[in-house]
Amino acid sequence: MLSLLVVLGGCAQSKQQAGSKSHASSESVTSSHTQTSPAGWQKIVITINGKKLTAHLNGSSAAKAFARELPTTLSFRDYPGLPEKIADLGHGLPTKGMPSGHAGTRGSIGYWSPQQRIVFYWGTEEYYDGIHIIGHFDTNDYRTVVKNMGNNRHVKIEGGE
Repeated sequence: MLSLLVVLGGCAQSKQQAGSKSHASSESVTSSHTQTSPAGWQKIVITINGKKLTAHLNGSSAAKAFARELPTTLSFRDYPGLPEKIADLGHGLPTKGMPSGHAGTRGSIGYWSPQQRIVFYWGTEEYYDGIHIIGHFDTNDYRTVVKNMGNNRHVKIEGGE
């Protein structure tokens, strides 16, 4: 009985540590200063209504293919009823080695493969097959800028320094 309590106590401690680790990483991703990117991530600059936001593309096949297209300007619009802005890419990106789906999480940059769109998530979306996360905004102010950008806004996306 005592050994069972020790094991269960260890599990609870592991979950708390994992939760703390997860909470700490989410804080670091949304802090208000530019982050040091993990190996293989590429810094980008996204200009919306004259406001420059820094972000990073991850090392996925879709992100690498999109990075090769930079600089580019895309027209973003609301997706009614969902916490996201979308832009038609007009062609597919490879998703080899990526999960078949994902939940669009706050601050993520996604690729919606069924309709070949780039997506900026200013809120959290449910899991859907076809959502592929290709990057993340680096600063807290992205949410206000993206959410309030308006419809049919030309957004410039370019490689960072």
